[in-house]
Amino acid sequence: MTTPRSKLRPSSSLQNHWELVYKSQNHAQVSWHQKHSTTSLDWILEHTKPSQDIIDVGSGVSILTDNLIEEGYSNLSAVELSESAIIATQKRLGGKESLVRFYCQNILDFETDQRFDLWHDRAVFHFLTHESEQKKYINKLNTHLAIGGYFLLATFAPDGPTICSNLDVASYDEKAVRALLADDFRMIKTASEDHITPTGKLHQFNYFLLQKISTPPKNTGVV
Repeated sequence: MTTPRSKLRPSSSLQNHWELVYKSQNHAQVSWHQKHSTTSLDWILEHTKPSQDIIDVGSGVSILTDNLIEEGYSNLSAVELSESAIIATQKRLGGKESLVRFYCQNILDFETDQRFDLWHDRAVFHFLTHESEQKKYINKLNTHLAIGGYFLLATFAPDGPTICSNLDVASYDEKAVRALLADDFRMIKTASEDHITPTGKLHQFNYFLLQKISTPPKNTGVV
């Protein structure tokens, strides 16, 4: 894992940052844009059923929710910092927006009574460049993902970008992800993907699918 040095940003600052991104930029031109979900959608369809609870962390204006609804999924949740991104997604979904529970908040502050069967994160975790943030995220993951549930994570690869949307990012390979999640998850599979941005740049992503096999004891140091 490569972790750049950066100052810890308050949640309100991050929220303002992403609100500005989605208010000022063409949504089809942001670097992470996909016209149709690729590896994420394939793996979700392979390992879950349409009746199961799926959460998309850092949903932005991703087309993933649309793709899953088209496949018959109806128990969907989305967590996103930008209210503008949520509103844009709801407008795009039209009458189908009721199939998605939207949460406008930082995933590190996320609270719900739900337990999810799959937790999807394409490019949120790699923005957490401090160990304290990473531990808090993993605690949320362990709290809200059911035992036997799946964690589908996509991050920049070690040979990928070091900055995205003017923010520092960390990069991960399989060894780094295994080390972070210790004995509470088992790795199901990994994949690499060359994502071509709307401006033609190459961004290297790594995808990881893990299954939760236990809940860590409270004295593990995860905060």
